[in-house]
Amino acid sequence: MTAPLPSWKAVIEPRAAEVLHTMGASGFKELHDQMVLFMRSLALEVGDAVQAGKTPPGLPMTIDGVVWYSIPVFNERVFFSYSIFPDQQQIRICDFIWIE
Repeated sequence: MTAPLPSWKAVIEPRAAEVLHTMGASGFKELHDQMVLFMRSLALEVGDAVQAGKTPPGLPMTIDGVVWYSIPVFNERVFFSYSIFPDQQQIRICDFIWIE
């Protein structure tokens, strides 16, 4: 029997987590939960892209030597930026913008 492969994770930085928390606490719990699932799914998709040598989703931009990818969430007034840390099998969400 082989051990399961570790799964990629989405890590939400503190400022982005505050916005996500506010979303849920403001009566938008369903949207909050959808965003959590979206980010989890994105982490898996990014992991697959990295493993396959393909470009991950989003618009890339480099800031201080770190490549960030900007993602709008279709049909929602939400977008965020993430960076990739393949050695830790995670994406880190730093900017989370929600227009209420």
